[in-house]
Amino acid sequence: MRLGIYADPHYSSQALTCSVRFNSRSLDKIREAYRFFEREKCDLCVCLGDLIDKEKEHSLEIENLKKVSDIIGSSSVPTVCLMGNHDAFAFTKEEFYDILGWGTLPLDRNEKGKSLVFLDACYFKSGARYMPGDTDWTDTYCPFEEKLREDVSFATGDVYVFVHQNLDPAVEKRHLVSNAESINGILFGSQKVKAVFQGHYHPGCRNVYNGIRYVTFPAMCESDGAYFIEEL
Repeated sequence: MRLGIYADPHYSSQALTCSVRFNSRSLDKIREAYRFFEREKCDLCVCLGDLIDKEKEHSLEIENLKKVSDIIGSSSVPTVCLMGNHDAFAFTKEEFYDILGWGTLPLDRNEKGKSLVFLDACYFKSGARYMPGDTDWTDTYCPFEEKLREDVSFATGDVYVFVHQNLDPAVEKRHLVSNAESINGILFGSQKVKAVFQGHYHPGCRNVYNGIRYVTFPAMCESDGAYFIEEL
C-alpha cells in the first residue's frame, strides 16, 4: 500500500508566526503535495492534523478550511484528516468535518490487508474534550484505552497507528500524550503494530521503541517539500 502523508500546514492569512511558521504559503504546499501524491499513484493520503491556524475572525478560519477542503476534494487520492489542537481551537469536531467532508473522517479501516488505526488525543487529562477557544497543546490525552486494546486485538494483518500528538518517548516531553506510556504498552502488547505516524512536534523525529517504528513528520508550515510517501 502506498500512503501519502503530511502534517501541520497551519494555513492562515499570516505570512509568518512564531518566527518559523510560513502559514500563508501552506495552501500552495498542500496543492503541491497532492500533485505529487497523484503522480506517485498513492492509494490514500493522511493529513496528521493542524490544517489551519487561528485568525482574528472565525469567518476567516472557516474560509481557510474551505480552501483546504477544495484541494482535498478535487484530488483523485482519497484523504483521511485527523484533527490537531489548532483545528480544535477553531472548530468543534462536527464543524471541522462538515467543512472538510465526512469522507475524510479518520475511521479505522483495512486497506490491502493492512489495518489503519486512527487515534484522537484532542482531550485534556481530565477526560474533557477540547472545545473552540479552550485547548492546551501541553495537556493532551488519548481516551478509550480499552477500545484501542480491542481494536488492535481484532485487527487483521500488520497494524499502523496514526495520531496528531506524540506517543514517541524520544520526542520533547511537552508534546507527549499524557497517557502515552499506557497507550504504547497496548500497541506493544498486540505484537501487531509496525509503525506509529504522528505530527505536532514540528522538527520531526524518527525512533524505534519496543520494536515499533515511530515517525514524527516535520511541519509543512516550516519546511519546503514536507510531504512524504510511506510504503506499508
